[in-house]
Amino acid sequence: MLTGLVTDVGRRLAERWAAALVLPGLVFTALAATALTLGQRRWSDLELLRHRLRALTGAGSGSTRTAVLLLGVLAASFAAALLAEALAGPYERALQGSWPGPLGRLADRLTRRRQRAWEARDAACRQGGPATGLGALEAARNEVALVRPQCPTWIGDRLRAPAVRIRLQYRVELADAWPRLWLLLPDSSRAPLTESRQRLDEAMRLGGWAVLYLLLGAVWWPAAVAGAGAGLVAWRRGRERAEEYAELVESAVDVHLPELFERFDPETRPVRMSAGPAVTELFRKGAGPRHG
Repeated sequence: MLTGLVTDVGRRLAERWAAALVLPGLVFTALAATALTLGQRRWSDLELLRHRLRALTGAGSGSTRTAVLLLGVLAASFAAALLAEALAGPYERALQGSWPGPLGRLADRLTRRRQRAWEARDAACRQGGPATGLGALEAARNEVALVRPQCPTWIGDRLRAPAVRIRLQYRVELADAWPRLWLLLPDSSRAPLTESRQRLDEAMRLGGWAVLYLLLGAVWWPAAVAGAGAGLVAWRRGRERAEEYAELVESAVDVHLPELFERFDPETRPVRMSAGPAVTELFRKGAGPRHG
């Protein structure tokens, strides 16, 4: 039974790995080979492409050459996938408004513009009432951001909002409380959070692929068109996934924060600092410190 479980888990991991890395890498490798073959001047020359393909796979090519070719394609696909994975992080930071160097001034201007828009709509909410359509005014303000903007992008402020709202509501710093709260969460709460974060990562990974296709457009312009389309889809998915993930994080705190408060209540569960050395020795099990 255990062997079957391990096999099933391994199969699912292999399927996810293939879907996330290998297949997109193969598509990119094929388009990269096409781009390098045709270039900008002969971007639509299918006859040239067929000729080069026949030269690679035509008669006289032995099994060794075919195997080497396949290994080369797989290696290139895997390398492209790793590069796209590496670009996902910078792409996510860009969507969150963390712009380096000269773009910093542009980020400041966009942030101030978002702040002015939010403040104007927030002022309208404060002046309005139920008779003036307060719900619609609040919805219009929240379209800009749930809290006063501090980022040049909507995604940046949306992912930042849970920490601000939790601080205002509960006087708790999310960055300090979250690792401890995570240890108290049941699997039924952890699973949606983990899956939501994975979906957000997938959207950012698509953005990494978009960057690669845009770079490939310098050699073959149709790749730039594909990159622009992928970038647009990644941006749209990023907004949706960021909204979902931020909402789940805030919901997890709303539901389980009382458990964290109870666990660290100094009146009901006081921590005796005098017990620290004895507990440390118990955890070491007589082996002494792990590091010098």
